[in-house]
Amino acid sequence: MIKEIVGPIPRDENFYDRVNLIKNMWDDAEEHNIFLIGPRRFGKSGILCKMYDEPKYGFKVIFIDCEKLEDPYEFFTTLLVEILKNRNLRVRIKDCVHSIPLIPEKIINKIKDNISEIDISEIKIGLRESIEKHWKEESVKCIKELDKIAKECDEKMLFLLDEFPSLLKHMIDSGEYQETKLFLEWFRALRLEINITNTRFIIAGSRNIYTVYRNIPDLLLEKGAIVKRELTYFSLHQVFIDFRKILIEPFDEETAKEFIKELFKSHQITVKDEIIDKILNLIGSPVPYFMQLLISEAKRYQHGNLTPQIIENIYNERILGPTCRFYFEYYEDRLKEYGTINENGGKVIITELSKAGNLTRNELYNIFALATKSDESSKFDELMNDLEMDFYIKFDADNKYYSFSSKILSDWWLRWHPSSIIR
Repeated sequence: MIKEIVGPIPRDENFYDRVNLIKNMWDDAEEHNIFLIGPRRFGKSGILCKMYDEPKYGFKVIFIDCEKLEDPYEFFTTLLVEILKNRNLRVRIKDCVHSIPLIPEKIINKIKDNISEIDISEIKIGLRESIEKHWKEESVKCIKELDKIAKECDEKMLFLLDEFPSLLKHMIDSGEYQETKLFLEWFRALRLEINITNTRFIIAGSRNIYTVYRNIPDLLLEKGAIVKRELTYFSLHQVFIDFRKILIEPFDEETAKEFIKELFKSHQITVKDEIIDKILNLIGSPVPYFMQLLISEAKRYQHGNLTPQIIENIYNERILGPTCRFYFEYYEDRLKEYGTINENGGKVIITELSKAGNLTRNELYNIFALATKSDESSKFDELMNDLEMDFYIKFDADNKYYSFSSKILSDWWLRWHPSSIIR
């Protein structure tokens, strides 16, 4: 029975729906690499874990959490450890260890039938020592050998790289410009220039890859890691040219209603349709995380049956109040990664949109110019793209105006940012 999960990644019976989305991802992974795109709290990690926990027949799946990784060495060390955790791959690797110099034979010999018997820390140290010497060349041999193993089994290797944009950000923030250049060069060549036909990658992350990557080529040029003629080669489009984009949407209305019923049912609470409708009316776009957050607070109500008014009180006093503020602070902190001009402009635009309901692009540009004392239209264009990608705003093409993407985020923002320097 499903339970609300606020914080941890939902797995097993706590993962709900997304059947069609995951089917589409498996179908696309037969021939393509994938960008899984969606704002924070939309369930990207849960979807990747579902694919890892229940792999489609014909795929060997490796999951890597890149959020805390800081350089190529940590990335490949983690990748190899995750590979060695796969029993079937361990057995095959033992048979071809001399073809994979990155995995020293002394490490292979330590591996027993049960991976829990391995001293993972010791293994990581041994792997890192091996990787630091010649990671770029030898990692290609490693991936090619794994691709060969998969092909011999009539399978595909699928690497799920969660929080991949964070790895790139950590490398750039640490000043590792040359290593960043080599890593991007390697990752592109691996997919586009080397003959591996049975290996696929799915990339996801709570950080918007477009925002993270935007300034990387110029930084590499400025720091001397690349020359001017290489700028196009290292552009986002060129490095990830073979990736197909799949967007995570909120639940549709019927799925959202069934989801709410199931969550209350897990607490032996039966709710009427008016309660379900009230919840959906309050939060707006039916994002699973926000529905779970409201229900997790509603279940604490011990004074009788829930009513629409009680739900609204819980929403206003607890969800939007100080009790739950830390669940939303990411959306405020995220703007700090936009740079000073766009952070200031973004805050004012979001505040004005939350008050007005909707505004045209020209109106928002004027607000941006007043708030930032900048008339750089390119900065404004970048900001609007980032705000849309990060789920702050959406564009209504029919009516030619922007509005908040999420009612609950709009309500929260206005609760804690009631005024701006514009009005």
